[in-house]
Amino acid sequence: MNANLVEVFSSLQGEGPRLGERQIFVRFGGCNLRCDYCDEPDTIPAGVGESWSLGRLESEFSRLVRTRPHQAVSWTGGEPLLQAEFLAEAIEVTRHFGLKNILETNAVLPEKFNTVRALFDAVAVDLKLPSAIGFSAFSKHAEFLKALPKGSYVKVVLTEDSKWEEWDAVVDLVADIAPDLPLYLQPATPAQSLRTAGERVAPISPVRAMEYFYEARKRLSNVRIVPQWHPIWGLR
Repeated sequence: MNANLVEVFSSLQGEGPRLGERQIFVRFGGCNLRCDYCDEPDTIPAGVGESWSLGRLESEFSRLVRTRPHQAVSWTGGEPLLQAEFLAEAIEVTRHFGLKNILETNAVLPEKFNTVRALFDAVAVDLKLPSAIGFSAFSKHAEFLKALPKGSYVKVVLTEDSKWEEWDAVVDLVADIAPDLPLYLQPATPAQSLRTAGERVAPISPVRAMEYFYEARKRLSNVRIVPQWHPIWGLR
């Protein structure tokens, strides 16, 4: 079995509770969303990347783990769940390297997630605001939150176009279904807008971010504001 992968590489995790941890990143090609602030727009088209076999992936893992210690594998994209069948077999093949398996997902494909969720030690759920993707995905997100393993977390990217009512809906969603999940507010990294030609996406202002933070803390105990560190570090 093969899958379209854009890259497989070693780096430091730049987001969430494992910030700074050395991981192997497996980036899948193809995404079912078009987020306005996307920091990997080249991964969106279906079929993008190279065709990787399970054997090639295992060989690359073997090479990377010989270079330095790694704590986990981050299966990212694009959207990995679009190639869930390969993902399941790949984790079985690479499990003998003794690494934790973490899924990074846009959380709108709960049916596919249910076929592989037992394989993951944690899931990084990127909740999407309607202002960023053009529609509401909260019903799909709700299904996802009900099925997450312990150690998972929720991230929301915030821009200057993020709306208060959207944030209120996010807080309600997490508080009602998974109140113990860590919630990370991530100011967007400035980028070219994917939905408005010629415009750039700007991060939410610090003042508004703090307002969102304090609103979330009214109902949730584990809330943090953490920027995307890869651009700050100058790493991919």
